[in-house]
Amino acid sequence: MHLKVYSAEPQLKRKAPRRDLQRVVFVVLPGTASLDTSLTIQALKTANAVAGYAAFHWRIATMDGQAIDLEDGFILQPDMAVGDDEAIDLALVFGEWGVRTGKSNYFVNWLKRLDRQSVYVGAVGGACYELASAGLLNGYQCAVPWAYHDSFKELYPTVEIQDALFSWDRKRITCTGKAACLDLILNIIEHQCGTDIAGQVAEAFNYEVRGGASIPLRQRNLTLQKLSGKLAEAVRIMEENLEVLLTAEEIAKEIGSSKRQIERLFARHLGCSPKRYYKRLRLKRARSLLRQTALPVSEVAIACGFTSFSYFSRAYRGYFGSTPREDRLARVS
Repeated sequence: MHLKVYSAEPQLKRKAPRRDLQRVVFVVLPGTASLDTSLTIQALKTANAVAGYAAFHWRIATMDGQAIDLEDGFILQPDMAVGDDEAIDLALVFGEWGVRTGKSNYFVNWLKRLDRQSVYVGAVGGACYELASAGLLNGYQCAVPWAYHDSFKELYPTVEIQDALFSWDRKRITCTGKAACLDLILNIIEHQCGTDIAGQVAEAFNYEVRGGASIPLRQRNLTLQKLSGKLAEAVRIMEENLEVLLTAEEIAKEIGSSKRQIERLFARHLGCSPKRYYKRLRLKRARSLLRQTALPVSEVAIACGFTSFSYFSRAYRGYFGSTPREDRLARVS
């Protein structure tokens, strides 16, 4: 099935006021979800129609200017190849989570050239990995789905992950993808055209304009939300200290409690000891790293607080029913 995302804007009478995000290039990588691109472009078309002038001009690019397969069976026909652009204000790269294209020197150099020219550079979905691997997110905030936080932190420790659907940090714009694309593009429309037009576009989609930082990406498990504040705080401390482990006494001290009290809380509400719960968190993180990164299995063990590889392998198999190496091989196959 072929999908042509038409980029021709309607002939509008009024001229757009000059703003800094008018000329946009969407770079679409193979495997991208069609929902991401279609939501984004349809919102821009609606913005132009509501505004009565060409508030946005956009072009769709692929790496070589050829058609590509999208995640859901569609084939995307682009307008151009990467690098065929003239002056642009925003380059927004689309990719799918878990799909890595590998760095192209030409692509990376093109992005870095745009950065030197003070062009806004952004990523939707898994394209955040492409920008981070090119060094373009160092020192910036980035929106990453919760399921990928562990692997992203391990691979790119200099990137600050923001717990939100999208992030706009200076000249970097990142988005977790899918429905969050609409949140992102509505904020871009608001920046370019003002609150009134953005509001009308949102109404056309039966939506509302929301700031990225106001939308938590991860809602904690509903059971945990109802738990004791001290228990929730203890779990948070565990999640933030998976490589260098804390003792129950150290965790209790951090939350102004006693070891005995947190042991009672864990037993009553989670049905296990703090030590066992902590171990589960570490094993789950290990599985994420094994499936989402190419880190050696031994490094994954260390990153999750296991100093003995044999113990790590036994614990992993006891919890998941397969060894770390078997999970890694399943990822590759």
